Amino acid sequence: MMYKPLISIIIPTYNRANYIRKTLESIKEQTYTNWECIIVDDGSEDNTLEILQEYLKHDSRFKLFARPKEKRKGANSCRNYGFTKCKGKLIKWFDSDDIMLSRHLEIASKTLTSKKLDFVITNSLNFDSDTKEILGEHFDFDREEFGITAENLALNRIGWITDDFLGTREIVKDIEFNERIFYGDEYNFFIKLLQQPLNGCFINEFLTHRRIHKDSITKESTKNELEFEKIITTLKYQTAQDLIIYNDKKLIRWFLAGYMRHSFNLGIKKANVPFFLPAFKLICKYYSFIKGSAFLIALISAKFLNRGYKIMHYART
Repeated sequence: MMYKPLISIIIPTYNRANYIRKTLESIKEQTYTNWECIIVDDGSEDNTLEILQEYLKHDSRFKLFARPKEKRKGANSCRNYGFTKCKGKLIKWFDSDDIMLSRHLEIASKTLTSKKLDFVITNSLNFDSDTKEILGEHFDFDREEFGITAENLALNRIGWITDDFLGTREIVKDIEFNERIFYGDEYNFFIKLLQQPLNGCFINEFLTHRRIHKDSITKESTKNELEFEKIITTLKYQTAQDLIIYNDKKLIRWFLAGYMRHSFNLGIKKANVPFFLPAFKLICKYYSFIKGSAFLIALISAKFLNRGYKIMHYART
């Protein structure tokens, strides 16, 4: 008989009364039954908690926690806190508005354990919340062409959503979701994860339906072009900063180059640049003081003269 380790499913939630019932039902219907579901509420103001209480009463595998008040608000804080409360040998993060197809845990865990892997990556299909129409893959790439490496993920040659990952507790225990990021958080997390020498594989089966709806974080984040530019600038800086402990100089420079480009776009729009001073220090360290100075001059030129493209190009190369 194949070993069936406990799988901890960690779900952050906030005001998901309209969707979370379907998510929890899909987990209850899993053919793999040795799981616990750690739900961390981020201060919901609708009747999400009432719905969750129903599941707690009838199935002890569901466990509910509230994000501690001293922790930063957001899904990443909830994910990090949820991990401290879970007991599973295998870890799966999932979103509170998506649907886990019935054999998701069975197929993912069987592949991981039978091949003695550290992690597996399944596949997802987007669907329209209103019409239920299947919209296609969120990440469409050749899964045979590129290996699962930090560089391939960083350069968007490959990609996956949080729901697609299943891994051992050992490989994730020392890595946290960056709580200053609320867009691209899984991208940041898995780039850090892949700094380790790990064995993993893609499972080319659609095992999650990812809900697209008007309240989704992705849609909200992209409504305002200027704010979205700031979000991407923050993501670039935070990921460069997070990679310092791994001494991945190539990727640090790549993310800093992206930070400079998006900062320049903000400068042209006369907007404030997030994390400017610490980013400037990193640019001087991982490029040179001359390159850092060129970045500063280009940014000033952008803000006041709508110029500086050539100087910025020099700074980034």
